[in-house]
Amino acid sequence: MGYNAEVTGGENLVSDPSRTARRALLAGAAVAMIGGGARAQPSDDSAQLLAIMQRYAAGLRWGTADALVALYTADGVFIRDDLPAATGADALRAAYRQVFATLKLDLAFEIKETEVTGDMAWLRATSKGRVRTLATGAEATESFNDLVIFRRTGAGWKIRCYMYNASKGAGTPQ
Repeated sequence: MGYNAEVTGGENLVSDPSRTARRALLAGAAVAMIGGGARAQPSDDSAQLLAIMQRYAAGLRWGTADALVALYTADGVFIRDDLPAATGADALRAAYRQVFATLKLDLAFEIKETEVTGDMAWLRATSKGRVRTLATGAEATESFNDLVIFRRTGAGWKIRCYMYNASKGAGTPQ
């Protein structure tokens, strides 16, 4: 199951025959599943991943390390630009506290695509927003490329690995 924000961007889908054909194929598959007695999934995995990213953005905005750590698996990994990876709840908490001791973040995520396979999923996004350096008060608009790997646990989807890199010199992240 996948999601691509560009497909749902609000443009006139009828003007693009390939998109119209995909929509018709998906609608036909849905009718076949209902007619064949197949049951729909109890939840929409992609929507759950998007909800996690909304909570992640809120945690960054509020500067709440514990709220962010709660989004991760017990062995979760946070890979930052030019810094060692933080693995496990204690290291994640320390890494986010370090971030919030030096920066104030207000980022919005644009989800580019997601893919779910069994109990694993990944999401590619870009993020952009205001970043203020607390020591100097300097504030700038920054852009990042984000890759998030999720694992389905007994408690639902959790972040297994979050990796980002700053988009430098190229303008808008791809």
